Amino acid sequence: MKYSISTRLFLLFAFLTCLLVSIILILNSTMLETFYLYKKQNSIISLYQNINDLYASGEADINDLATQFEKFEANRNIDMVIKNKNGTKIYVTSKDYSLNRMFFNRDIPLSWEYIDEKLAEDGNPYFIEKYYDNFLSSDFLMLIGSLDDGSYVFLRTPIESVREGIKTSNTFLFITTIIILFFSSILAFFISRKFTKPIYELNDITKKIANLDFSAKYVSKTDDEIGMLGNSINQLSENLETKIKELNKANMELEKDIEETSKITEMRSQFISDVSHELKTPISLIQGYAEGLADNVVTDEESRKYYIDVILDEANKMGELTKGLLDLSNLEYGKIDLQIESFDITNLILSIIKKNELILKEKQIKIVFDESKHIKVNGDVFRIEQVITNYLNNAIKNIDGEKVITITIEERENNLVRINVSNTGKNIDEEDIPRIWIRFYKVDSSRNRSVSGSGIGLSLVRAIMNQHGNAYGVENIKDGVNFYFELNKTIE
Repeated sequence: MKYSISTRLFLLFAFLTCLLVSIILILNSTMLETFYLYKKQNSIISLYQNINDLYASGEADINDLATQFEKFEANRNIDMVIKNKNGTKIYVTSKDYSLNRMFFNRDIPLSWEYIDEKLAEDGNPYFIEKYYDNFLSSDFLMLIGSLDDGSYVFLRTPIESVREGIKTSNTFLFITTIIILFFSSILAFFISRKFTKPIYELNDITKKIANLDFSAKYVSKTDDEIGMLGNSINQLSENLETKIKELNKANMELEKDIEETSKITEMRSQFISDVSHELKTPISLIQGYAEGLADNVVTDEESRKYYIDVILDEANKMGELTKGLLDLSNLEYGKIDLQIESFDITNLILSIIKKNELILKEKQIKIVFDESKHIKVNGDVFRIEQVITNYLNNAIKNIDGEKVITITIEERENNLVRINVSNTGKNIDEEDIPRIWIRFYKVDSSRNRSVSGSGIGLSLVRAIMNQHGNAYGVENIKDGVNFYFELNKTIE
């Protein structure tokens, strides 16, 4: 934009002012003199008629007429002479030389023959002409007319003064133009600023709208077109804000759906991959033992029973593995909603220990747990039971040395409760600690090889604790390993 609206308004206002004054100057210079002569002619014609009426009526004497004529001369700047053809002066408003100048100080000297000829030519009792007075070096307008009693009246008025008046008027107009232009420029500046201020404000608002900022609103102070435009922009802003919010909401829902679909696809793919990987061995065993039975490889009853027990055991393992993988996938991809409630963590641990009494006795494992301290925590009881069970099973599988499993409950800062499950045995290599939470990762090289698991127990712990948003972990301790997790204490 080369020029702003305010600049263009200012220039337009200044141009119109100059144009108006210029037109006045031109009209004043070209038409004022013509108009002035026209008015002068009407004035001396009117005076001629008044003189003819007053003089010809005979109702007033010459002294009264002279007084009246002097008023005409003074008020209208007109020289007046009334005279008979025989040369008798009836009335002269100025000195005697005035009449002589009327006759002789001109390019064409007057004579009675010339006067009669002009009156007869025009067919009027008077005629008007403009002439130049050589003595005064000035132009005059003169009326010569005959009165009803046969006398003649000579009326003369100068017209040079009108030229001086026009010149003075033009000079005054020029000076006035400069003054008007100066003050009008100041006025135009403030008017243009006042006029363009709301436009600039609307422009700023539209720029913010273009940048998706709908906070700015136009406060309308008038009911004119700009006020209507401001209200329309406010309405547009509100509509756009509403529509964009709706679009964002729809977009978020779409992204969520896409993410959900992607997660489901990834979960399905991961699940199939894991199941395929982990079921190869049991399927191969089942197939081998089943073929042995079908081919009558074994003939005695005890061997057949052993083959059948292996097949059933591997089938059970396959069922448990499939169920665990499905549960893990659902937890990792947020497909399971937790049922958070307040419960006694001590009672839950006691019930889990009781369920594992047989295996603990069988393996001659000692459990150390202080059951006198009861603390309520918040969490999903079923899932926390899975965490403690997995920790306990992991401790049983990897126990060594004194064969002691210690379970403790610690109250910590920020209303947190930590549950520790530790067992005696070998430490975990530091490089393996981050990997044990990965599904199917087994630290058989450094832990007890005698018992193997599915490899998803600790992965299930990780998924459950991530869902709860609480900490979990493992640490090497003296003569063993400690697994822990935290829960929020119930505030009563």
